[in-house]
Amino acid sequence: MNSAARRAAIVVVALHGILLLASLPDYFVSIDSGYHVSLARWYGEHGAAWWDHINFGPGGRPNLQGPLMHMAIGYLGRVLGGDGMDYVRVNAILALAQWAAAIFTVWFFARRYGGDWAALFAVTLLSGTLFASISFAVGVPSGWIFIVSAWAAWCFVEGRLLLAILFTTAAIYTHLAGYAMAPLAVFVAAVLGRRWKALAIVGGATVLLTSPYTIHFLRNLEWYRGRRGDEALMLAPLIYIPAAFGIVRLLRRPRENVFLIAWLAAPAPWIVQDYKRFLLQAPLVLAVIAGVELARFREWMTPRFRTAFTSGLVALAIVFPLTLPALAFEAMWTFGPRSPRMLDWNEKKQLAEVIGRAGLSHRLVSVWNPTQCIAMAVFVPMTFEGGHWVEVQPRDYPALRLSAGVKVYALPAPPDDPVLREMETQGFLTVHGGTWLNSIVTLNGPPPLETAARTVARVGSQEGGWLAKYSENNRMPGVGELLSVEATKRYRARAREQRTRTGRIQAAVLVYAYALEKDYPDYARGARGAAGGFGEIANLLGDEATLDFRSEDDHRQLRANLAEWSHAVRGFDTQVLPTTEVERTNDKVFQDYFR
Repeated sequence: MNSAARRAAIVVVALHGILLLASLPDYFVSIDSGYHVSLARWYGEHGAAWWDHINFGPGGRPNLQGPLMHMAIGYLGRVLGGDGMDYVRVNAILALAQWAAAIFTVWFFARRYGGDWAALFAVTLLSGTLFASISFAVGVPSGWIFIVSAWAAWCFVEGRLLLAILFTTAAIYTHLAGYAMAPLAVFVAAVLGRRWKALAIVGGATVLLTSPYTIHFLRNLEWYRGRRGDEALMLAPLIYIPAAFGIVRLLRRPRENVFLIAWLAAPAPWIVQDYKRFLLQAPLVLAVIAGVELARFREWMTPRFRTAFTSGLVALAIVFPLTLPALAFEAMWTFGPRSPRMLDWNEKKQLAEVIGRAGLSHRLVSVWNPTQCIAMAVFVPMTFEGGHWVEVQPRDYPALRLSAGVKVYALPAPPDDPVLREMETQGFLTVHGGTWLNSIVTLNGPPPLETAARTVARVGSQEGGWLAKYSENNRMPGVGELLSVEATKRYRARAREQRTRTGRIQAAVLVYAYALEKDYPDYARGARGAAGGFGEIANLLGDEATLDFRSEDDHRQLRANLAEWSHAVRGFDTQVLPTTEVERTNDKVFQDYFR
């Protein structure tokens, strides 16, 4: 035991924890949080949610998400009052609790297997690395299963079988991947320790306790696609490097390191399913292994070098862990411009209230990007044309066959945008209101096809040409930009213009699609799909949740394709149906950018 190491660990954790606690009134969340909290509200109001009525309307889909976290948010949010912001507050509190649980887990196991210095190194590495730390601080369900799987394996190794059963069961009820992670950790521990009877007890009891969820999942297996949504590659190199040396040492003596190897095995399935998630959240176990290895390295040093090594490593992990530091982001979020903002609850609340006041909540809601907009259902009950968590979705989309005129649209352009207002003046659509970023719109009666085609020619060529010439890739800011109010304002102004111009194209194509429906239904369906594609491009070019989702090469190709497309759509000035050239360039824009 070393009191200096323990005190230093307390200071490091408090440094981050106080900043996170101070941000609770406007807490940083993941873009996934809109989906999770909207589903949690359904639990709070209905008790259970075997079917998801929010996503992939009008029919919805079976709810195959693990219910545990949603139930906790839903029931607690209902107790607090049941208003949309009550659920948001509970989500923030549980997110901070997840970060605290992750830090405690790392501290506990690093200290147990490497002592106080290992614990200091481990918590400093995890809390100091932005992407690894924030992946738990945002409070999504996958974070809990990385934590719970560790405790399931440890309780099994320690012979605490009842707790092992409860932790394994909790992992499965928290996230679908819990079926792989916690049972795999327990299985590896059983194999290395040759504890077959204990494995049978834990396995059998877990199967029994999770059978309602398992039966529900198997009955609806045909809905599972295994697809993933877009996400950026986020790394934690200062954790990976010492952890790599530690893993080599562990694997040389597996029977002496049963727990750490079992825990290390738990996230391995993510390498196949989603390697980016592995690199993002496996640092929970890797930080422990790294901390133990660094503590061993420290012991090899002569006493006079140990203090310098420890101080230097802790400072490096806090100030510059070979990637963006968590402390800079936490300080910026608490005291600065709060960027990147993955999800603006207040903005989504305003959009939802526009839909509610206009009496449109009964309509199917089509949005520029479902991931961005599912949060609206936290505040006003509604059903979306698309949906989040694309792993589960229908094979056939009835919404794709519906008329453009029956839906309500959330478009990535503000309600005072002159191009939208011009379309409203022409009688094409009605702008019901919105925010400084987005509008709620419905289409009026189908316009004359010739008029709609000329609108696409004018708006598409002008806005597509601007994007081809001036748009920039939506990239993650550096530390200096994160801390600069002026840099944040410049980024947001540029991003807003890019998404607004793309939103104008989306609106024009929607009007054109509606005009096609009576006489050219096949072309109309293709145009509706193209409108959705431009909505997704607006998301990738201008929303803060999609930073680094596309490479610079991808963006250069998009600009080249948009240059071709903006030239090709000028042909709508003289004809009403798309030419082969328009169809070719249209397909190329989306296929190259969404591949």
